[in-house]
Order: sequence, then C-alpha cells, then structure tokens
Amino acid sequence: MAYALATYPFACVPFLFLFFRQHGMDEAQYGEIVGAYYVAMFVAELPTGVLADVFGRKRMLVLGPLLLAVGFGTLLLWPTYAGFLLGEVLLGLGHAVLSGPPAAMLYEALRDHGQEHRFLQLEARLSALRLVGTGSSFLLGGALVRWLGPEQGYAAAIVATCCGNVAAALIALLLPNGPVRPQLRVQAFVRQVGDELRRPAVLWLLAYWLVLFALLRFPFHDYQPYLREAGQLVPLLHDPLFVGVLFAAMNLAAAPCSAIVPRLVHRHGRRFLFWAMPLSLCLSMGVLAYERHRAGTGDGAPWLVWCGIAMFFVQQVPFGMHWSLLQEFVNHRIGSATRTTVLSALSLAARATYAGINVLLFSLQHRHGLAYAFAMAATCGGALAFAVLWLRPKGLLRGSGPVG
Repeated sequence: MAYALATYPFACVPFLFLFFRQHGMDEAQYGEIVGAYYVAMFVAELPTGVLADVFGRKRMLVLGPLLLAVGFGTLLLWPTYAGFLLGEVLLGLGHAVLSGPPAAMLYEALRDHGQEHRFLQLEARLSALRLVGTGSSFLLGGALVRWLGPEQGYAAAIVATCCGNVAAALIALLLPNGPVRPQLRVQAFVRQVGDELRRPAVLWLLAYWLVLFALLRFPFHDYQPYLREAGQLVPLLHDPLFVGVLFAAMNLAAAPCSAIVPRLVHRHGRRFLFWAMPLSLCLSMGVLAYERHRAGTGDGAPWLVWCGIAMFFVQQVPFGMHWSLLQEFVNHRIGSATRTTVLSALSLAARATYAGINVLLFSLQHRHGLAYAFAMAATCGGALAFAVLWLRPKGLLRGSGPVG
C-alpha cells in the first residue's frame, strides 16, 4: 500500500510544459521532447521485462524510481533542448522498468494462495492509491509554484519530485521478494513468449491497447497547453495553485473510478466498459476541439472553457479504469515465467506507436492550433476504436466473472 502511494510523486508534472516554455521550447519541440520519452520506453520495455522475469521484480521496483529521480534531476540541471531530451529518455527508462513488475508480483502472490480471482479487486485498489499519491503530489507542486513564483517554484517542484522518487525506492527495499518464479532456458523462454503473443485474445488486446493508449496520452500531454490558451478567457487557469488543485482533483476523481472497477464489471460486464473507455475519450476531445474552435473565431466564452475543463474529468474515468482491466485481461492468459515480458511487449508496441503519433499531433497543433489537433485525434481515434472493437474475436469480452 505504501509503495503504491509513493510510486509516482510527480509534483512537477502539471508545470513541465511551462518549465520547457520558460527555457525557450515551442509546442513542436515539446512534442519532440515527449516523443523521446516514448521512444525510450519502446527501446527499454522488452529488455526490462526480461530482466524482471529473470532477476526478480523487487529489484525493478527499486531501480525504477531511482531512474525517475535522475531523469527529473537532468531536466533541472541541464535546461536545454538536449538536456530535456536526455531527461525524458531517463524518465522513459524508469517508467519502462515499472510497467510490469508490480502487477505481476501481485498476481503471482495471489495465485500461490489460490486467490487469483481477487486480482481485479486488489489491483483496482492499488491503482486508486497510486492516483491518490500522485494527486497529492500535484497539489504540493501547485503550492510550491504559487508561493515561490515560477522562476524558483518550477525548480522546487522538480526537487520535490526527485525526493519522492528516492522515498519510493527506499520503500521498495522493504518489500518482500515475492514468490519464487519458474525459470526457463533461453530458447524455451523465447518460444513461450512468442506463443503467448500469438494468442488471438492477446493480439486483439494489443490492437485495442494501441488505440486506447493514444487516446489517453494525447489529451494528458495537452492539458497544460490548453490551460495556457484558455487562461486568456478565464485568468484563474494561470494561477499555479489552481493548476495544482486541478491536477490533484483529476487524479482524486480517477481514484474511485479505479476502485469501483470490480463492481462495474459485475453490473455492466467487460464489453460495455471496453466500448465506453475509448468512445468517451473521443467525445470529450470533440468538446475540447469545439471550445477551442469557438475561441479561435472570437466567439469563445468562459462557460465554454469550463465545459472544456469538465472534459478533463470525463477523461479521468477511463484513465482510472483502464489499467486494472487490461492487467487482469493479460494476467489471466499468460504463464508465470514470461508474464512481465509479455506485459512489456504489449506496452512496448503502444509506446512506439504513440511516440510517432505524439510528434505528429503536436506538429499539427503548432501549425494549425489546438482545435485542429483535438479534432483529428477524436475523429481518427473514434474510427479506429470502433473498427477494433467491432472486429474482436467472438465472445472475448462476454460475462462479468473472472476472465477465463
């Protein structure tokens, strides 16, 4: 529980775009910098998953936060385009290390006690705690920037983030090692990974995950540019403390969405939730595109901006739900010896695909504006989501009990 709360103490994240702008970066460069983060995750996902399966997942839980601390520290100590690229690469490595081991450790511990059916319930609870911890750190970052001013406040928020990462690594050292995993020879290991990834259900989930991941990540990276522009109509959006409160409130709104996933599955079934997540994201981005279009034609209004802000909270619903649902889907279908590697392979594909999408969308945004970028993401994402869901293997998402 303590590690979940401390995993992502990102006090500086609500202000990173502004920190980059403070040091001369435009929106196209911002897209490239964020793209470097996803390229690094693409390169590191599979190797770190293999290392976790072979050498133990607890080591990854210690290494991941330390890499994040070094990455954020690099952003602060080398505030140039090259330094930002390097810092984001290190952040990508840190996130790659952490992408699979926590859920894999939880699932195997439950399975060893014959309790794997409780995975969704417990993973949803831990996901909620991670969101609460991150949301609290956002509030801290907003307070620091408000009290110290942008020049010193952004730096203080980055330092606070680094300290939180080190604290997470120290907590990880106190965690149990987890159950002993079966070890496979290299050839058998590679063969089993290939067999797992060729399963129709896993292949379908890969396609779904590519679409959902892009729809989740693009608006997240655009919150800060949106607030900066929309602040011309609603000056409160330029207040750092309000921004910290807003980001904290979004995470705290996502936390109960994660915690109630088991009840939602029981009441509505997985098919409804798998449809609702991408389509709600597309509709919310459509509203954001409409608001920015109205503002661009001189017909904007504060109430429309607040409708756009409300869409941030709509997006937190699938953000809160998606991780435990996807983790449950995969963990019940793959073997113990390759579990982290397969999870990393799925994440690898998503990060690699989104790296290009992110650079493209922010380049379009730099040339044509926020409204155009949101509209393109909503339209193309909606069409792809509908196609993937319509073509899923028959009966794949049927039922509300444990995944078979």
